[in-house]
Amino acid sequence: MKNRTLQVSALALSLLAGCASVPKAGLCSAEAGPNARSFPTPDTWFALLLHGYDKDTGAAPRPAVDCTGAPVWSQDPAADECVEAGPDALPLPPPEKLTEEDLVLETLQAGSRLVWVITRRFTNGEALGPVALVETTEQGFRVEALGSLRAMPKNAKLRLETVKGTNVLVAEGDACTPGDEEVCRRHARIMPLRNNRFFTESVSDKARACLGAAWFPLSRELTFDLPNGLRRKFELTSTLTFAEEGISVQEQVQVSDSDPQQPDVAPRLYRRAQDVRTLELADNALVSGKPSLWSRMVEQQVRIGARAQPEKPIYALPEKKKPAGAEADTATAVAAPADKTKDAAKAASDTAKAAVAPGKTSQKPAAATAGGTGL
Repeated sequence: MKNRTLQVSALALSLLAGCASVPKAGLCSAEAGPNARSFPTPDTWFALLLHGYDKDTGAAPRPAVDCTGAPVWSQDPAADECVEAGPDALPLPPPEKLTEEDLVLETLQAGSRLVWVITRRFTNGEALGPVALVETTEQGFRVEALGSLRAMPKNAKLRLETVKGTNVLVAEGDACTPGDEEVCRRHARIMPLRNNRFFTESVSDKARACLGAAWFPLSRELTFDLPNGLRRKFELTSTLTFAEEGISVQEQVQVSDSDPQQPDVAPRLYRRAQDVRTLELADNALVSGKPSLWSRMVEQQVRIGARAQPEKPIYALPEKKKPAGAEADTATAVAAPADKTKDAAKAASDTAKAAVAPGKTSQKPAAATAGGTGL
């Protein structure tokens, strides 16, 4: 009986020891030697977070896929979905290869980092890519949490805040105007961490109606052309404060009027306004009791017939190159014999006449459809 008791005890101890030696599972992992763990290169992070990354060429997969096989994708609410739509921007062409400029690292504590790999950039200065909470282990690196972050990459700072026991990723960065007189405005994006995933959640009211994206300009300007000919300029400054109870957003807006016909006259202060709203971390949602002060004041201008001046993009879309075949066709057309040109002109005239024949519907000219939204 005594021997049987000893055997049972030994078995229990071996089971406990076995359980204690089982490594903690992560979303993705990579083995690395001591030197690589102490001094990881950008390629280390690119290969860890991007499935299909080519270390030899530095090329990322297209479209980008994170280490779990999920597409790298982020979408803010559209204007018809929310009181306030997310930032409006067009994607720039993806880079041929990734460099250290496409990497943002933030050390939280020893062996714990936030890593953001940028795979796409946008005309308003934003960037998109997988973001991860990465732990250093005895074997290498392990991804504990993962998501797709779209934020401003210039002078970017990443951190984790805790609200009601839930970690919240906060990404701050600058959008800077091009040119000699650079003006930078800071923006923040927040993403709650739920079930090992950083989620892009919109701000909703208690009935889950969308109020806006979880994207907060800490500094912003917008100018309206008023029906009476004046120009009205809105200037926003806001701050985010994190506490266990919730997230506080404090907004201050200054409004001034100016006359374009009198450029030498200084703008006149029209009004100042400020407000504070609280965001609560509810189940799978960011909840607020009201829209932002900025959206409410902008809506008032739209109601009186004011027209907002479009915000200039930080980066311009590159011009599309003409296909080589098109250039060859153009050269051939120029060099065509005179008789063939006349035949082509006659055929085109006959086609045009047929298009507008009685009982037929004529097509719109190509120039009229060039401004369409199809891509």
